[in-house]
Amino acid sequence: MKTPFLLKCILLVFLAISCSKSDDNGGGDGGGGTTGDPVTSITLSTAVTDVNTDSQVVFTVKGNSNENLSSQSIFKVDGVTTSNPIMFSSEGSFEVIAEFEDLASNKIIITVVDAPPTSIVLDFDRVCYSIGDSATFEVKDNFGNIVTTQAVVSVNGTVTTANPYQFTTTGSYDFVATYDGLTSSTETLNVTSGTVAPSSFTKKVLLEDFTGTWCSQCPPAGAAVTNAGNGNSNIFGVGYHASSSSSQDPMEIPETAYWSTYYNVTGFPTVYVNGPDTRWNFPGMAQVNAELAEEATLGLALETAIVGGKLNLEVNVGFKSTPDEEVRLMVYLAEDNVTTSTPQAGSSQGVNYVHRDVLREVYTDQLGDIIPSSNTGGGCIFTRTFTGLDLPSNIDDMNELKVIVYVRNTYTKTFVDYFGNTHTNSPHYDIYNVQEVHVGGTQAFD
Repeated sequence: MKTPFLLKCILLVFLAISCSKSDDNGGGDGGGGTTGDPVTSITLSTAVTDVNTDSQVVFTVKGNSNENLSSQSIFKVDGVTTSNPIMFSSEGSFEVIAEFEDLASNKIIITVVDAPPTSIVLDFDRVCYSIGDSATFEVKDNFGNIVTTQAVVSVNGTVTTANPYQFTTTGSYDFVATYDGLTSSTETLNVTSGTVAPSSFTKKVLLEDFTGTWCSQCPPAGAAVTNAGNGNSNIFGVGYHASSSSSQDPMEIPETAYWSTYYNVTGFPTVYVNGPDTRWNFPGMAQVNAELAEEATLGLALETAIVGGKLNLEVNVGFKSTPDEEVRLMVYLAEDNVTTSTPQAGSSQGVNYVHRDVLREVYTDQLGDIIPSSNTGGGCIFTRTFTGLDLPSNIDDMNELKVIVYVRNTYTKTFVDYFGNTHTNSPHYDIYNVQEVHVGGTQAFD
């Protein structure tokens, strides 16, 4: 079937204003571009589908890019609009759906019975504790009902009514709950005299700028990243330099060349906000501020030193709560205030153009090193030590080196392109939190 003339014109205009890797004239889909991929489908989920009468069930709505849309969605039970969480007060089967804008979710059938529970679970707010800390616990039945106040909880064989329960000595504490003739599994908490993770962290943002010396539209993006960081110490930037098909960027490294293809970066500049699924509509700060306003479920502390011309690094990741997915550690070395013999297109400064926070080296796998789930419990600290790391030979000024470390998740993303074709890219990610320190310095948890 032939493409209509009007559609051809639209496509030509679109291609003319977009800066691709094979086009040295610059351009891009950063400033003035999309605030993220459009929502083309939504998925409804819940932890339980079989409940007892008078149970409250919490539902979650996520878009095709894994964004949480629960607070913006409408929930319906058998076609009647209701609020979330949903209370089921009578027996029967109930069909629940969610709606977001003009999209409808999948259907979930909730079965409600008037029957006694068959099992209970004892949960804690954290996993790791030290002397003086207090553990808050919760007892739930298999229908999801909270029965903490009706349950009897024992610690090392002695009944306790203290919730939170405070630890005064080190050692292992065995907790067991009983309710309505049911007994939970034994939960063992280890209490140490050492350091545990703080109870709260500051949320930070990483702006990842895909750029090139050949791109005439890239300087405004770089300036926007710099201005954002200058205006808020919790915002960090890093420049991913990539070459085009006809122009070599001398600051390109294997990782940035890999990522520009892997994450389908077709337009330059493209600036991501805490992961490649949110494209920054710079210089507006709405997307950045939304990330800063989120609760930080983990934080990072760094210690760095140059010993014998090599980099030593200790990374500590503190977990406020236990993530319910695999998380990975990324460690970067960046150099600030870099100039190069290749002039920057789109700038009158030419070879005197100053490039900020240029990514020089990646000390983890290109897609991150997995943090073992045994080290990600709430209150725990995961420590990773790097010694004798080689420094790149192209560093201009050792005093301008920074270490940037972040923790991210990973997931498969499905999207529909302009022509209606469905693609699956794997993996994409969201950044939990990020930390930065100049080489030779330290940064405590904050």
